[in-house]
Amino acid sequence: MTKPAAKPFVSRASNTSDGMAALTRLPGVIITAFQQWKVIEIIVREYKPKKTHEQDKLHGKWCKEAAAQGDMTAEEYRGYTKLHFGVPILCRDSEEYQAAYERVVAPLPYEEKLQLMQLPFDFAVTRGMTTKQKAEFLDECWRHFTGLGFRLTDPNLKGFNPNEYREVA
Repeated sequence: MTKPAAKPFVSRASNTSDGMAALTRLPGVIITAFQQWKVIEIIVREYKPKKTHEQDKLHGKWCKEAAAQGDMTAEEYRGYTKLHFGVPILCRDSEEYQAAYERVVAPLPYEEKLQLMQLPFDFAVTRGMTTKQKAEFLDECWRHFTGLGFRLTDPNLKGFNPNEYREVA
């Protein structure tokens, strides 16, 4: 017999039918888990998705649009927004993140903080956000860039094709 995988069984369902399908796989999963771990924990909870791919695409698009109108590169704007808008949101919502940030990043000079937010370092900020946090982050980016007079893709429209959005001052 092969050794069972060490990763947990996770199944998400958005309707009763999907939930029942996951339930049919559960007996085999439980047997395998007991063989491997001896004691297991079963949790059923509401699924709260992380940020969406569309949110990531919009942030990237705005940073490119800002770079075309401002004095920094898209990557520099990405780092700036992560530091100025993303970090405060995560520090407010997570004591663990705040403690790590204050221990590792806060003591550094401002320019080094900005560099840490950008590639190649890419300090984790937005990748750990929930959809709600990322929406708040994008709202802050929108206010900042449009407050500087930049024209950005309208965030209320779904498309990213130039024919599918209007520019807003």
